[in-house]
Amino acid sequence: MRMKTEREISENECVIFGGFVKSTRLKQNIIAREAALNAGMLPSNFSKIEHGVLPPPRDAAKQKRLAAAIGVQPGTATADQFFDLAGKATGSVPVDLADIISEDEARPLLLRTIENKRLTEADIKRLIEIVRGIRREG
Repeated sequence: MRMKTEREISENECVIFGGFVKSTRLKQNIIAREAALNAGMLPSNFSKIEHGVLPPPRDAAKQKRLAAAIGVQPGTATADQFFDLAGKATGSVPVDLADIISEDEARPLLLRTIENKRLTEADIKRLIEIVRGIRREG
């Protein structure tokens, strides 16, 4: 059985991302041309993204503009999925996570600590539940 090349994997991720963009846009009843123009893209390039022919833009501002153009609200599960799929399709860290990580010095330290301790997936899930349970006063 033949292993898929890195390019084939990336192309598949672009198709998945493009399908997500299209289905999200359609749920919001947004016309493709309108979404393209609101995203600052040529309609032909927007169509290529929806069909998985072109990858999502790598630039954070362009990705955020594309998300807004298809009706994705910041801070929602749909936004998380949009940026996660875009990250997979571009082979990079999702741009929203890059923003979060760079907010202060403690966040990269937390990620490095998790990596250095070699936490299992179950350990990380428990840590997430602990963090979710923290109530901030103020």
